[in-house]
Amino acid sequence: MTFNIKTGMLNWGDYKQLVSEATDFKKFDDVLRMVISGKTKQRQKLVDYLEQKFKEGRLVYGIHVSDRALMTCLVFERAGRHAHFVDGADGGYALAAKEMKERMKS
Repeated sequence: MTFNIKTGMLNWGDYKQLVSEATDFKKFDDVLRMVISGKTKQRQKLVDYLEQKFKEGRLVYGIHVSDRALMTCLVFERAGRHAHFVDGADGGYALAAKEMKERMKS
């Protein structure tokens, strides 16, 4: 990618942008799901905010912290149609959903 190498119809220098554009980030079932990269202090600010809104009865949330992410790629055409799904390692969305469901009971 650094050297803009071209193989076939694909310019690997552009691939990072293509991956970003084809990565799932949408809201389904009235639930926003996302993977966020940040520092511990940033995460604590976010959790403090979410916890305050939870206590006010304005939202329910679940969170899972991981030191790495996984990307699953669904490729129909390497230089064309493809989608990428990003999740936190060690349980990601599944563990965040489990935590959220526990909060919903309270």
